[in-house]
Amino acid sequence: MIDHNFYASPVQASQTLITHILEAMDKELERPFTIALSGGTTPATLFEVWEREYAAYTPWSRIYFYWVDERCVPPGDDQSNFGLAYRLLFSKVGIPASHCYRIVGEGAPEEEAKQYSSIVKTTVPTVDGVPVFDFVLLGIGEDGHTSSIFPDHQELLTAGEPYEVSVNPYNKTVRICMTGRPLIEARHTCFLVTGENKCSILKEILDKNKEGVYPASYIWHHARNSQLYASLVS
Repeated sequence: MIDHNFYASPVQASQTLITHILEAMDKELERPFTIALSGGTTPATLFEVWEREYAAYTPWSRIYFYWVDERCVPPGDDQSNFGLAYRLLFSKVGIPASHCYRIVGEGAPEEEAKQYSSIVKTTVPTVDGVPVFDFVLLGIGEDGHTSSIFPDHQELLTAGEPYEVSVNPYNKTVRICMTGRPLIEARHTCFLVTGENKCSILKEILDKNKEGVYPASYIWHHARNSQLYASLVS
């Protein structure tokens, strides 16, 4: 299933996504939910809105958080995706450490990719060996990358392990990222995209004829339940 909606502001797009998550949880009250988060400017808005407007309505004890990708830096570094979520959301709503499975960015990248793959396969339900998250929250880069899978790393879309090492081709920073199969098999693969600068690439991503050109378009067109929450205003 593919669903896409456009909103008047990044706040409104975030509100709709959070509401969607909470409604899904309300429909299955007896079980925990697994959510994989991304980092960056757009998720920052999501975290701020979640803490400010929805904290009291969120059953935090039923959510286990994971990460789509992480830069290979310590959690206190400004570039840490975990650090961003911790500062803006987790520390303010009292989420216990046992509910946050962070990627150890300060560890050896190859070893941590293997370790995190093992953790995810052990703690997230799997189907045919592939972890199936309830929600995977993604962004889209202006070059069409998602989950730190850049256009020159297409092999990560079909990798056998849930997580692998990736290198940003522009600044050569090392990252650990979720690979294509769990991105595609999630119950909800949600793209949260904001900013006027994303208009051009988003048009390309949504074009069925270009599903193999960009990593984000591959995921968008192959995921079993793709959803778009976009606000393309400056």
